[in-house]
Amino acid sequence: MDKTYISWDKFHTDCNITAAKAIAHNTFEYDYMIALSRGGVVPARIMAEIIKPKNFLVLGLKLYDEYTSGDEVKVTQDLRSADFDRHDKILIVDDISDKGTTLQFALSYMFRKSGGARVTTACPYIKTGTSHKPNYYREEFSDDEWIVFPFEKD
Repeated sequence: MDKTYISWDKFHTDCNITAAKAIAHNTFEYDYMIALSRGGVVPARIMAEIIKPKNFLVLGLKLYDEYTSGDEVKVTQDLRSADFDRHDKILIVDDISDKGTTLQFALSYMFRKSGGARVTTACPYIKTGTSHKPNYYREEFSDDEWIVFPFEKD
């Protein structure tokens, strides 16, 4: 599998472009930005400078992969303190939509938790085979590329 290294400058630019898309297509302010832990925390923080959500929260999710390619998502850090409403505008942010399993889980989870709020998703990067294409993204990579983020240890 080929590795693609993303520099800090490129990553920051791609997060800014993704954030600009998220606000350009809407006439409202986001009530919540939900960063998916762990990979979504850094891009969400960068994007929050442009989007300026009313609230910034972290939802911890883990995709278990014991023996196979894993498709069961477990909540490891919930959002118990937030009082969501069906009128909220929620943006979920992750670093990449690889298979799409985690992002799709988060979307459904937040829709149910809020009682039907408007929930959208954003990732600077996606893979061609993802089952969930975010509403906003910057660049698409092939499924056979391994993306190494600047905040990761290779």
